[in-house]
Amino acid sequence: MERQAVNKLNRRLLKNYLGKKSDLAEEEITVLAKLFFDERHFLIEKDALFLNIPQPVAFSSEISKPDSYLALEVLNFPIVLTRDHEGTLRAFINACAHRGAKVAKGIGKNRRLTCEFHGWSYSMDGNLTGRPQESCFSTDKSECSLVKLAVSEECGIVLVGLTEDMKISPKDAGFSEIASELTDFKLKDYRFIKRKEYEVAANWKLINNLSLESYHFATLHRDTVAKVLSGSSIFDTYERCSRWAFPLLSIERLENLPEHEWPSTVEGSCTYTLYPGVMVIVNASGAQMIRTDPGEKPNSTRVSYIGLAHPDASEEAARNGYEFGGKVFEEEDLSTAINCQKGLEASKKDLIIGTNEPLLQFWHGLWSDATQ
Repeated sequence: MERQAVNKLNRRLLKNYLGKKSDLAEEEITVLAKLFFDERHFLIEKDALFLNIPQPVAFSSEISKPDSYLALEVLNFPIVLTRDHEGTLRAFINACAHRGAKVAKGIGKNRRLTCEFHGWSYSMDGNLTGRPQESCFSTDKSECSLVKLAVSEECGIVLVGLTEDMKISPKDAGFSEIASELTDFKLKDYRFIKRKEYEVAANWKLINNLSLESYHFATLHRDTVAKVLSGSSIFDTYERCSRWAFPLLSIERLENLPEHEWPSTVEGSCTYTLYPGVMVIVNASGAQMIRTDPGEKPNSTRVSYIGLAHPDASEEAARNGYEFGGKVFEEEDLSTAINCQKGLEASKKDLIIGTNEPLLQFWHGLWSDATQ
């Protein structure tokens, strides 16, 4: 991020920190409880917000090396990303043309993808290269390629469309207004640390809500996050994306420093939310991505938590930051989302979102507009 932009954010963060306040919305709103458990609305959401919209699914750093692959589940679609020996990125349905079994699992490096069922093998461009007992098949190999999907790399983030012809530029994905800022981070140069997957018994929106307000820091995270970060947040919204930042407690030191001596990075953590609700978190030691995928029912979600290390950060510092955030996310945030889901289904009481939760208001508005 450019120094001028960093100073501007630090200036705003310092002001809120010293004033013990956060940026606010204009008024309180309510959100219907049924939007978290109504099955008809759930299907409308999946269609409007996921199936027909480009999806940020990974960091480029996860699949940066030639002949590497990454197998994912996106909306219960088995997908495999590949990068061939020339560096070209591709995306396919992770299903063998023979009987539909997966040709890749997890993350790895190989010149071929091989189906574990009958051993059919594919090159990284998706073409069938070999099948045992070849004489038993008359269908030409050219008709047995993996099914292609639209794919693009933007700002160090991999976008996938669940159809081959879907447009997936930053504009199509909804974050063109912050693309240059994300590009400035040079996420492609970051080092991949780890990817974790969780199956969570809560609606995807409840899980996203956890990463869109700091009101809960002092209570839910009083012994963890609140010992490092202040809840005195700032936010900026755009047409279909947002930026949210909150300061490290150490930001107080900037009050007595001239701005030309301020750090070249934000004295805190920035969360960029990309449509339809993917969190990209950038801090001094690295970056993380939190992606929520609706499952088969309104109260089921697959959550991905991915970590990168900043090029200038030590492996230990970056990994410690990733593991600390993951532990808090798993033990405090996700367990709370599950409890909220149960409570909403039982009480059917609509949610109250205060003026101190402005990004919740913004994103619930976007989701509502898309599903009308």
